[in-house]
Order: sequence, then C-alpha cells, then structure tokens
Amino acid sequence: MTNHARPVNGGGSFKQSGVFIVIDGANGSGKSTQFDLLASRLVKEGYDVEIIKFPQYNEESSYFVREYLAGKYGTAKEVGPYTGSIFFSVDRYSGASKIRKALLAGKVVLADRYVGANMAHQGLMINSDEERNGYFTWLDAIEYKMLGIPRPDINLVLRVDPEISAELIKKRGESKDLHESDPDHLSKSLKVFDAICELFPRDFKQIDCVRNNKLMPIDSIHNLIWEILTPMLPSNNSGNTKQTIKKGKFLQEGEYGLEISATGKKELAKYVTDVESNVYAFNEALTPTTIAAAMARLSRRGDDMRITLLDEFMGDAGKDDALLRRVITAYGDDSVQQLVGQHVVVEGASNLLTKKLEWGRLASYLEQSTRYIYFDQKDKDGKYKYFTPEHLDDDMKSSYNQAMDELFTRYSKLVRDLTDYVRVNSKVPKSEQDVAWKGATRAQACDAVRAVLPVATKSTVGIYASGQALESLIMHLLSDELHEARTTGKKLLDEARKVIPTFLERADRPDRGGAWVAYRAETSKEVQKLATKHLDSTHSTPGEPVQLTSVWPRNELDLVPDMLYEHAQAPLSDIKKQVDNWSFDKRAEVIDAYIGKRLNRRQRPGRALEKAHYSWDILCDYGIFRDLQRHRMVDDLAWQLLTPRYGYEVPQLVEDAGLSDLYESCFDLSLGLYSQLQSTGYELEAQYATLLGHRMRWKLTFNAREAFQLIELRSAPQGHPGYRKIAQSMHEKICEVHPMLGSAMKFVNQDEDPKLTRLAAERYTQFKLNQS
Repeated sequence: MTNHARPVNGGGSFKQSGVFIVIDGANGSGKSTQFDLLASRLVKEGYDVEIIKFPQYNEESSYFVREYLAGKYGTAKEVGPYTGSIFFSVDRYSGASKIRKALLAGKVVLADRYVGANMAHQGLMINSDEERNGYFTWLDAIEYKMLGIPRPDINLVLRVDPEISAELIKKRGESKDLHESDPDHLSKSLKVFDAICELFPRDFKQIDCVRNNKLMPIDSIHNLIWEILTPMLPSNNSGNTKQTIKKGKFLQEGEYGLEISATGKKELAKYVTDVESNVYAFNEALTPTTIAAAMARLSRRGDDMRITLLDEFMGDAGKDDALLRRVITAYGDDSVQQLVGQHVVVEGASNLLTKKLEWGRLASYLEQSTRYIYFDQKDKDGKYKYFTPEHLDDDMKSSYNQAMDELFTRYSKLVRDLTDYVRVNSKVPKSEQDVAWKGATRAQACDAVRAVLPVATKSTVGIYASGQALESLIMHLLSDELHEARTTGKKLLDEARKVIPTFLERADRPDRGGAWVAYRAETSKEVQKLATKHLDSTHSTPGEPVQLTSVWPRNELDLVPDMLYEHAQAPLSDIKKQVDNWSFDKRAEVIDAYIGKRLNRRQRPGRALEKAHYSWDILCDYGIFRDLQRHRMVDDLAWQLLTPRYGYEVPQLVEDAGLSDLYESCFDLSLGLYSQLQSTGYELEAQYATLLGHRMRWKLTFNAREAFQLIELRSAPQGHPGYRKIAQSMHEKICEVHPMLGSAMKFVNQDEDPKLTRLAAERYTQFKLNQS
C-alpha cells in the first residue's frame, strides 16, 4: 500500500492461482449483506470459495481483540492506534496459513474485513495526515513484510454516508463495541476510508452505495460488485467455460504452463508486430481501450502479455465494452489512465484560452502560428477571427465587436503594407527572390505586426494526451473562472467520452472530479480574497524585463557529487564528504567531463543538472509569452491577469516603414475597450481586449538541464527577436551565478542576423518540400 516494493501476490513468495477478495467498509455500510450475497453467487457460479471473517473471534487467535473491543484495556484512545493494531495483526496472522493454502489450491478467498478496517478504525485516532500516513506505512510493514500475511488482490470498500449507516445500525439493534461508543466514530472512520482509497487506488476500490442521498437497492450494489470482480476470477473453474474453450483454440498446456498454439500465433499476428520477440508493438487492429485493458491485467497475471491477450481479449470478448470497463475498473488506478492516448482539437479558441489549454506539462500541443499566417481573412459569416464572450450584455457585446473589427482592419493594412515595404527594400537579388524569400519576408512582417492582434484572436489547438493528462486538463478547465474555459472543458469531456469513456468516468463524479473542481475553484477564490485584502492594488513600475529571483545551489560545484553518483558505490552523503575536500580544479575537471564535447544543442548533459534550479520573473509581451510558455519541463508556472498598463514597444521595422501612427492607434483602441469592459464589471473578459504586444508579468522555474534546451533553442537566429532577447538575458544571468554551466551552453547565439538566418531556414524548408 506504500511505495515500497510489493511482494508478488501478497506477503509471501508463493505462486498463487486463486484470488483474494476483501469486503470492507465502515460499520453500517451493509458489507455483511453484500459479503453473504457474493459468497453465494461465487458458489453458484462453480467457484471453490474459502470464507474467512476478521476478527475471527476464536479462543486462540482473537483473545486480545475481544478484550480490547470489550474495553478491558481502556478506551481506544488510551490504548492507541499502534498497540490496538498489534492485537488485530495477531488475529490475521493466525488466519494467514489458511488463506495461503486456499490461494495455492486456486480457490477464491473471500474475507470480511482485513487490514483496511484496521487502518480506518485505528487511523482515525491520528489527527495529522502526515502522521497517519506514517502509521499506514508502519502497519503495511508489520503485516506484509514482517508477518508475511497474504496481500489481497482487491479490497472493496463500501461507502455509505454516516447518517444512513447510523440509521441501519439502530434498526438492527446491535450492541456497540469500543469504537462505536464514540458518537463521531462513523464519520471519522468514513473519512479515513476515503483517504485510504484515494492514497492506495491499486489496492482499494471504493463503491459508493448512495445515489441521490438514498441507499441503492441491495441487488444493484451486488451487481456492481460482481461486474468489478468478474474479470479477476480464476479462469480454470467449471463455471468459466468461455475461457476454457479459448484456451484450447489459441493456447495449450506446455511444460512450464500456458503456451501459444500455432493457431494462436496466427491470430496474434493480426494484432502485434512480432509473436516471438520479447519486444513488440500493437497495430491498429486493436482499439486503444482493449490494449489498455490488457496492460491493466499485467499487475495480476504472470504470463507473457500475448497469452493474456489471447486468453481474455480475443474474439467477442475483445469487443465487449462492458468487459473492458470492468477490467479497467477492477485493476485500474491512475497509472492505467496513462496507457491510452487521445488526439483532440479545439477550434476557435481565443489566445487567452490557448494558454490554459497548454498549461499541463504531460501532453503535447500544436497551435496556429501568428508568425507565418495572415490573420486578416474573414470566415463564412463575414467575421474576423476573434472570440466574443457570449455572456456579455447586448450593449457591451456591440461595442466589443465594433472595436475588434476595427483592430483587425488596422492589422490587415499594417501587415500587408509592411510586407510590401520589406520586399521593396530587400537586398536579396531579384534572381534569388523565390518562394523561400517570399516566406521569409512575410514572416518578418508578421513578426512585427502580430503585436497588434488582440488576445481574443482565435486559434486552433491540437492536443495529444494520455487519459490521465486529458482528465487533468478537463478538470482544470472546469474549475477556471473564465467562462470560455469552463465551456470548453465541458465540450472536451463530452467529445472524449465518445472515444475513451472508460478512462474519463471519474472526471465529473461528485466524489472525484467534482470534488477536485470545487476544491480548486474555492481555493483560488480564497487566495484572491487575501491578495485583494493584503496587497497594494496599484501596478508596480515595469522594472527589469528578466529577473533571476532564485538560484539553487549557490555554488555549481555542489553538483559534482551528483555527477559522480551513478559511477560510485557509496551513499551520496559519503561521496559529498569526499568531494568537499577536493580542490577547485579537481571538481571543475568532473564538471567538464560531465558536460563533454557537445557537437550540437541537442546533445544535452545528464540528469544531475536537473538538481540545479533557476526561478525567473519576466516582463515581456504576450506574443513572446505564447512561445516560451509551451516549454513543458518547467515548474512554478504562473501568470498575472493581462493588462495594458505595462505598455508596449514599437518595432524598429514599423518605424522605418512609417507605420508607427497606425500601429500605436491599435493600442489606443485596445485601451479604450479594456477600460469599458472593466468599468461594466467584466474584469476577466477585459483581458480579451489586450493585444499580443502588451507586456505582461509571469514567472517560471526550470532546472539547469532544461536551461540548455530552452536558452539554446530560443536564442537561435531564426527565432523571434523578442524571445531571443529573453533567452540571451537568461544566459547572461546564469553565467553570473554559474559560470561553468553558462559557458557550457556553447550554442547560445548572441549576434547572428535574424533576417539572413530566417531566409536560410525558409530555403531549407523549401528544399525539403521540393525533394518530397
């Protein structure tokens, strides 16, 4: 249950062929009823079932448990969670041999209560989450490492609200034990059970037995339990005839267990790239959901995965959505969500929304570039490509659309006139003014004029994400204050569920995604209140564009022990003690060797550099932020609300072309619309009125290895002049604090002519196109 290495199939090293199932939950959750129904169903289906209930309440093993629950040693609080747990551990230890023997015989072991009950009922006496987690670790070590009791394949935890549980207990007229004498025991134990299921989803599967504040029918709960358990049950029972038939067709008994038959290999060849090699891939004949379900079974089967695939997922079973859902539900935790990926597209996203879509680091994104595309085209309805918030009142919406139309009209004239100016004044000979030259000159004009595009400008964003990353993105959007973000989050969930519904079942469940969304939204509001209450509301002066606010370690030589670690045979602390006595030259020699002879920027040094971190506070225009924000391997990424109050710059190229007045008029128009939106109560929506050229504040932290990637890439001559300056400034500041690492960034470009290198890049692109 903790992060230590888990023994195979439980606490011992034995190879089991049975399945160990635990039914657990707070008192009054109906677990005894469901336990009896499940036991009867298993026997009826032909399974050999071993039933065991904890505590066992026999004379030998449960003496201390009985005395404890009767209050003979004092109150539960006086005894404490650790001593009380030992009593229950002794009882479980006495039943371990019975469980182990049944599992070896291929039986289904069904236990009423187990370690989870101990964790909840004793753990509720610990108030600190940190100390309670330590208690869980201690109990896990006692039970599964020291005593070696079998670990369940699954703990089903029935969840019933404490008010309903109390009513059920009262109806049954049961006598209260030591725990139930505390009137708050039910609610406290429920909270701990919730925490256990959240912390250890691989071991504990929670079943919410309440719908619309009413207890579900007993049969409905039983059917839900049966659906979860069906794919886990042994395949060698008389009741499971479908798998026996398949085994004869695709699989055969060999000297060392199941082997793939000739027919099985022929069938398998349809789905995998190699039926013999220990490395293979799946082709498109299998759905991503089926592949993920088969992979989910890896944690419970010791076979070659191709055997599992043939045994459980071929033929009709591979098309059975209910079966796939049950497998993923039974074995699935957050890691299973990482096994399936999905492409999604968001069309017509404002540039304000695109950054929220691209916030997560564990997905891949592409969006339309404002550097190479003219944004002066209208759609089929005769509208420019800008987003209008639908919830604006009619008067405000009219003013908003008029201002946006005028901004795009001015942008159109600016970008076309500047393109003509660049081409007329180009020093490239007429004979060389080819397609690449046209692309380079257009990019040069777009680079300069994109600053007058409003943040409301629409873009298309393509996203490839795992199920887990997509769920995280959706929940972040649903919790956002911005109306456009919430609407898009709902649409993403609806559309993705049409393709991978099993992996997004929890995204809006009240107890999972819903609770997370509420938590994030409420937390954000509370922090906003405190910021408004305690911080000066006036905007500070712009200050230095790039500030290095924090660096660790102060001395780059402190990284030497980490560079040596994988080549040594000692703890890091011992290596550090030795290195601390070395001379500067000796340590510098290690750094030089670790950096190596880099031949291009893609040859980055090793992961020891990830220990060093740089934190930055940046003031730059939104267009530059759009480009730099897309770097994935960063921490502490946050930005402030967009505002026109930090000003803007007029590019030299615009001044040279005599277009400054028209350029600056766009910013005047933007300021007017921004102020109007703010004054009418649309503070969040006012951000749409800001332009890509308006400066903004944002911060981020990245490690030294990422610094090589970001700074060397973004200082390249063909990059945008704005972010080239940011990257160059970052490099200068790193050289001041870590001169050896700074000098190792040998592919940082400080002085090449961006016009010439952009043309070279465009010509190389055109050359590749002509070769294809």
